[in-house]
This record gives sequence, C-alpha cells and structure tokens, in this order.
Amino acid sequence: MTSDLVPWLVAGGLAVVVVVLVIVLRRNQSSSRTALADAETRSDHRIGTLEREQRERAAAAEAEHARRLADADAAQQQARTEAEHARDLARTGMRWEEASQRTILAACKAADVNGALCTNVVFVPVAQGERAHDRSFAAQVDHVLVLESGHVLVIENKRWNGIVFDGRKPSSVHHAFRNLLDESSLTGSFAIQVRSRRVLDTADEVEHWWQVRVQAGGTAPTRQVRQQARRLQRFLTDADGNGPQWIDSCVFYSGDAAAYVNPEDRSSSTTPTGRSATTAVVTDENELRVLVTDLARKHAVPNRARTDAVVRKLAGQGAHTITIGTYRLPEA
Repeated sequence: MTSDLVPWLVAGGLAVVVVVLVIVLRRNQSSSRTALADAETRSDHRIGTLEREQRERAAAAEAEHARRLADADAAQQQARTEAEHARDLARTGMRWEEASQRTILAACKAADVNGALCTNVVFVPVAQGERAHDRSFAAQVDHVLVLESGHVLVIENKRWNGIVFDGRKPSSVHHAFRNLLDESSLTGSFAIQVRSRRVLDTADEVEHWWQVRVQAGGTAPTRQVRQQARRLQRFLTDADGNGPQWIDSCVFYSGDAAAYVNPEDRSSSTTPTGRSATTAVVTDENELRVLVTDLARKHAVPNRARTDAVVRKLAGQGAHTITIGTYRLPEA
C-alpha cells in the first residue's frame, strides 16, 4: 500500500464513523422524541382525568349542597306547617277547655298542691312509626298537671251530656238499661254515651230519639288517654334519656251527664316497673281533688329542676300555663 492511500483510508474510515454516529444520534433523537411524545400524551391523559374528576367532585358537591338546601327548606316548611297546625288546634281547643281548667285548678287549690297546669298541649310525636305515616300529625292533650315533684298527670276532658257508662255495663246499673245494646261485645275498656237526639223538627212536630254511642277498645277514652300519656312521655324525654319515666292518666267527665263509672280502668299494658297501667276516671271536682291529693302524697319530694324542665318544654309548645300554689314559672 502506497503512502498516498493512507490519508484516503483514514478519511474514509472517519466518514464511516461519522455516518454511523449520525445514524445513531438520529435514532436516539427519534426515540427521545417518541418517549417525549408518549410522556406528553400520558401527561395530557392524566391532566384530563384529574380535570374530569375535579369537575365530577365539584358537580357532586354542588348537587349535595343543593340537596341539603332543599332538605332544609322542606324541613323548615314542615316545621312551619306543624307549628301552624298546632296553633290551629290550640285556638280551637282552648274554647272547650276553659271550664274544665277552672274545675281542675279549684281541685288543686283544695288539695293544697304546688305545680303548674298546662292546658291544650299540642306536640308532634317523636315515634318514627307515627311520623312516617303522616308527618303533619300532631297530638293534642287537654290538660297536663305537673306537680312540684316533677310528676305528671295527663287529664282527658269529656264534656259529655246525657247518660255515661265507663267500665260499667248499663245492665249492672239498672235492669231497664239492658236493652240499650248488646253487652256481650263489651270487654276490656269501653265507654257508652246515651243522649237525646232531635231527628225531626217541623212546624207541626218535634221528635226526640235516644242515641247510643259506644267507644270500645282503642277508641275508649281511657285507652286513648293512656296512648297520649305514652306519646307525651317520649316527647318529654331528651336524647340522654332524662325525663319522666311514667306519666299517670285520668279521664274527667266534666259535662252534665249522669255518669256511672268505675273509679279506674286497668289494661294489659304495663309501666316500666312492670305493674299494670291504670287510668283514673272521675266525674266531679271532689273526685278530682281526691286523685290529686293521692298523687301528691305518693310523690311528695320536690324536684324543682325536673318540674322546671317539663313546664318549660310544655310552655314552649304554646300550652296555656297557670302556676299553682307557691310554684312559679322558670325563667327563660
């Protein structure tokens, strides 16, 4: 090989090396560009996913906020409806309860007891089964007597006229009454009212008929007032379980009816202590005084905190509240 060929061979070798390097560099650049493009694609996809998730979370949050606002508006409207319904019942009820209120207050004064009398108590029961059936349902109690011991007596007032039998079959009072109705169905709690009804009134003739009304089982006044007492007990119990463990009940026949009653009605239901539940049945101020005196004697230890809690909650429901004896309404 001549010396003239050496430079050319070296130059050729270098050219080959340069070509190879160029090819390798281009391949590396192409791979880098591909990797960069893939990374950018993945980044764009990730950013798109994050933005979509953010939009979905924002939309869900807005929907939840709107739902809560709607629920709050619905609850507020429901509360307004219930409050108005309670006020309607209160306005209607007070017209009928003023006379019995005076009689109860006189009996309490004669019994020398201290406490408060809440008249026409309207409240929404807290039992879920009752509220789910009709959320606008409101319970109404004629009178609630709260003694200074914190003990509570629910009084159902009945202004019935005519002749009344409560817990006593008419034939047991007088054999002449045995044909008023079929007494074989009178089991458990019941009340019967017999009254005169004018059925024909013309210029020439007026006729009067005897009307017999029977309330038995769940519709009997004694059963009804026990149900109201249970509802009120649950209503007065707070989230921690504080409140009256038992509320006594009474049916007061305050009308001008000739009343033949058992002094108490006993059902199969029991108190939290396991004893049979009873409901007193009274027909005049004297019998009511005896009942109140007996309750005050059984529950003689004053408990101002418990009494205040019950009276404050009942007064907060719009009940017409009058203090008795030395007791005074708690400060707001």
